[in-house]
Amino acid sequence: MKRTTLSQFAPIAAGLLAGSLIATGAYAQSLGGFPIREPGAGSQASGDTGKGSGKKGPMQIIVDANGPGPYKTISAAIDDVAEGGVVYVMHGVYNESINLDKSVFIQGDRGPGSGVEISAPMNAPCLNFAPKEGTAHAVVANVKFAAKINSGADACIDVDQGVFTLKESDVLGSGVRPAVRINGGTVMLEKNRISAGSEGVYVAQPHSLSQSFIIDNKILQNKVGVDIANGTRSDVVIAGNEIFDNLESGVKSSGYGSASLIGNKIRNNKGSGVILDKYAKLSLVRYNEIAQNSRDGVAIPFGVNGVIEDNEIIGNGGLSIFLREGLEPKITNNTIENNGGDRGKKKRR
Repeated sequence: MKRTTLSQFAPIAAGLLAGSLIATGAYAQSLGGFPIREPGAGSQASGDTGKGSGKKGPMQIIVDANGPGPYKTISAAIDDVAEGGVVYVMHGVYNESINLDKSVFIQGDRGPGSGVEISAPMNAPCLNFAPKEGTAHAVVANVKFAAKINSGADACIDVDQGVFTLKESDVLGSGVRPAVRINGGTVMLEKNRISAGSEGVYVAQPHSLSQSFIIDNKILQNKVGVDIANGTRSDVVIAGNEIFDNLESGVKSSGYGSASLIGNKIRNNKGSGVILDKYAKLSLVRYNEIAQNSRDGVAIPFGVNGVIEDNEIIGNGGLSIFLREGLEPKITNNTIENNGGDRGKKKRR
């Protein structure tokens, strides 16, 4: 079957920050080439009285829970760093809940030793992005997030608005709430491992201009892998992911808007591989491997009018494609083989 590479689907991420940034605090220091300063010692613009928006912080800060620098918590660094600045986090465990309300780049240490882990308190999110400005852009890379088991927080990672990128990170949910919840804005999840949530990724964007890009992640051992429940016609692209070993369906789409599933491996889930439900009328399911799921490969119980083509739907416990009578989505050129509900027949549809 024809295969398409991930690079054809992944959107180009926005450029992060200008180079050659220099700390401006009165107590600026250097650690490993990154400028740091004492908390609260930010410089002010000329003529500023300390009131209003003239206060400036350093553009780069290092956080080291175990080191000699002044910053021991990520939250303190975020409060002090300048808008658009970089917070570089050295390896260690940080027992805190992160609240982001501005543009910032949080980079976890890539050096030797243990990684960077943010362990949230009970009933608090690991990270909440709720910027004051809808155009704010936060990037988080190479960090492990761990919610407390059975925590009452809405999600481990909670995004309310703005532009948010999470990449090369590990998100461990509470078991009873989503690992990642997307409430609005434009969100990119790329090359992450997302597990142990009621949903791995729960998308509930209320604005028609919102967009979510879920690209090249491993989404596993959640109740539902990805659950799309948008209340408007916002776009969701799910491409190049491995979605497996979830307790119910791999991907469920029941909201309005366009859900595009392209080039994913959706396998070994305890429910159906893909469910297109209720208002999911603009779905595109193409070039996916949908295999060894306990129920149907693709289940379409309501009025979907999308496209299902060029998929491999193999070895599922139920039907290859369950389609309620009277529905007419476009179904073409799929490889269908050894699905239990199809009585083991090999065919193309």
